[in-house]
Amino acid sequence: MGRGFRRSDGVKEEDDNAQSLFRTVKGNQYTVFLFDKAVGNGTFKIDATKKPKTIDSFPANLAGKALLGIYQIEGDTITTCYAAAGKARPAEFSSKKGSEHTLMVWEREKKK
Repeated sequence: MGRGFRRSDGVKEEDDNAQSLFRTVKGNQYTVFLFDKAVGNGTFKIDATKKPKTIDSFPANLAGKALLGIYQIEGDTITTCYAAAGKARPAEFSSKKGSEHTLMVWEREKKK
């Protein structure tokens, strides 16, 4: 999947930076790449029975601390919104200044 949008604590990431990141998912494990170089990895747990659906991400660099989030999937797009480590789960898909929320939109990469 290629990332198409990211806003962190109310600040939109530059489009060139957002379009340079890719994520692969296998089972409950993910790896984030900057072009073809791995820059992060971890595991996640989802609960699709909650409203909104929840996702807990455990980045390897946070030594077991969870980033609590929410997610929605529409076609080939997944939108996530995470709180900072140790903060309460977001209730909505937004990242306002001072919220410490990170809003991301990932689109499935089309196979050629």
